[in-house]
Amino acid sequence: MGLGKNKWAVLDYIRIGLFGPPPNTIGGIDVTYRCNLTCKHCYFHKQQYYEELSLEQWTEKFDLLQQNGFPFMICGWLGGEPLLRKRLIEIGKRYFKTNVIFTNGTVSLPDWPDVSFSVSVHGTEEFYYRMTGAPEGSYEKIKQNVNRPGLDVVISCCITRINHTCIEEMLDEWHNTHVKGIAFEFYTPMKGEGKELWLDWEERDRIIDQITSLRKTYGDLIWFSDRAYRLMRSDMAPSITNNCPFRKIGFAWDPMGRPKNPCQLGPLADCSRCGCILPFYSAILTNKRLLIGEFYGGVLYRIKRGWSMK
Repeated sequence: MGLGKNKWAVLDYIRIGLFGPPPNTIGGIDVTYRCNLTCKHCYFHKQQYYEELSLEQWTEKFDLLQQNGFPFMICGWLGGEPLLRKRLIEIGKRYFKTNVIFTNGTVSLPDWPDVSFSVSVHGTEEFYYRMTGAPEGSYEKIKQNVNRPGLDVVISCCITRINHTCIEEMLDEWHNTHVKGIAFEFYTPMKGEGKELWLDWEERDRIIDQITSLRKTYGDLIWFSDRAYRLMRSDMAPSITNNCPFRKIGFAWDPMGRPKNPCQLGPLADCSRCGCILPFYSAILTNKRLLIGEFYGGVLYRIKRGWSMK
C-alpha cells in the first residue's frame, strides 16, 4: 500500500504487529472549511463549516495532546483545500511521523520532501471537468503542479458512475510522469443519495477485477495492494464497514478541532456503501496476517523504487 516518504521505521510495524495499533494511530484533520472547487462527489461541502481554529489554537491542541501521550503516527491533512492554509500544515506536520496532504492540486505543491501528497484527479481530462466543474485550464495546471521528481505524489481517483470507464486511460496517461502511483477508491454516498454517482456491488466487483488485472501491465503504478482491493469486494466489504475498525484506531477532527464521527466523512455518510480505502486499510492494520503481507509488500516496493525504510 505504501505510506510514502516518512519517519516510520521497521520497529513501528513490528510493534503494531505484536501489540496491535493503539487508539489514534491513523486519522485526519480538516485544515480549513474553504475550497476553490465544488466536486460532485465531495462530502465535505455538505457539512457546512464556517469557522476554523487559529494557528495558535491548533498549536495549543497539539502540545496538550503531546503531554497526554497522543501517538502522533499517521495524519491526513484535508478540508476544504488544505494548501489554502500551508502554515498550519507546516507547523502540524512536525508532530506526526507520517503526513499525507490531500489536495486538489490547483495550488502549487510546497517543497516538502518529508510528506506525501495525494492529489485528486478524478479521471482523464474530459471526466475530470465533468466531476469537478473546475475552470478551463485547471487540468493542465494540475499536471504541471504535480509532475515533480523531488516530491512524493500519488494521484487519487474517486471512481463513480460518471468516470469509471477511463481507468486504463488514466494509467496510460500518468505512467510516464513522476507520480508514484494512482490510488483508485470508490464513491461513498451520503444517506439517501447516490443514484447519480454510486456503482452497485456487482459493478464495483467488476471494476476491482479490472484494476487488479491491469496490474500485470502497470504494476505498482496501481497504488493500493490487491490485498486491500480484495477486502473491498462485495463478499467482504460489508463485514468490515458494519464494524469499521477505524473507529477503534482512528481520529477525525473538523476545522474547529472537534471530533467527527464516525470518520472524516461525517455522520451523513452511508457506511453500508463505503468506498473509501480507510476502513479496509484499518482492517489490515488490525489483522496480524494481513499486516505482515502488507509490510513485506511495502519493503519490496521500496527496494524496487530505491527508497530506504526510514
